[in-house]
Amino acid sequence: MGESAADDAYAAISAAAASLKVDLPAEELAELAVREDLGDEELTAVRKVFEHLAERRHEATIEMLLRLSRLPQKSPKTFDGFDFSRIQGRDAAALRKLPSLSNLHARKSIAFIGPGGIGKTHLAQAYGRECCMQGYKTYYLKASELRDKLRRAAESGAPSRAIGTLVKPSCLIVDEVGRCTFDRECTDMFFDVVDRRYEKEGPNTLILTSNTPVNNWDQFFTGDDALLCTLDRIFDKASVFVMRGPSYRGAGCDTFSVEAVPSVTKLRQ
Repeated sequence: MGESAADDAYAAISAAAASLKVDLPAEELAELAVREDLGDEELTAVRKVFEHLAERRHEATIEMLLRLSRLPQKSPKTFDGFDFSRIQGRDAAALRKLPSLSNLHARKSIAFIGPGGIGKTHLAQAYGRECCMQGYKTYYLKASELRDKLRRAAESGAPSRAIGTLVKPSCLIVDEVGRCTFDRECTDMFFDVVDRRYEKEGPNTLILTSNTPVNNWDQFFTGDDALLCTLDRIFDKASVFVMRGPSYRGAGCDTFSVEAVPSVTKLRQ
């Protein structure tokens, strides 16, 4: 093994060890190789073991992130499973760029607005799943579930804990905004979540879906004008996709036309 190849092996082993939370600098590994007279075969074997362990850890981490995300695990929604060929129009290219997770890294919100069955929830869940696959914490819930979660927290006298759990994930998905109304206390708590996520460091995004245009969302939250102005913060940095077109629902439904005819009575001879 040449000097360059050996350096690459040391760096690869060191990187794999780091992913396992083991501090093993390449220089220290090189010194160990000299001291123990490790040759090409030994270094290759060590590299394969560390890379195998690192891959196992990575897979276990993704499995845990998916489980904790509350994203549906049965028939999961993915970008590969979305028919982007159906999406036309001037800004169709922007929708096709979603798998790059640029909004997550740019710390921008995403909103999918449009009629039922057009793919809003699919895209939101697919985004969250891709975040998990790349090692980012995701949390998914419907707006009614969010309201109930905040209400229980308010009633138990522990709102800060509930708010903290909603601020922590890199990707927070609130599906079906407009299916319920938030009272004043829940509205106050939700906007606290929005404010804290707005100031959150590192990759993060808030994803919302709704059948209702954004300019009508104030009817779903209870509060004075100053409080409702927090809605603007959601869209201060955001990508809003206004979607139109026929519903995807029923695409796999086969319809058969049949007819019942009168029964024939057999005559006695």
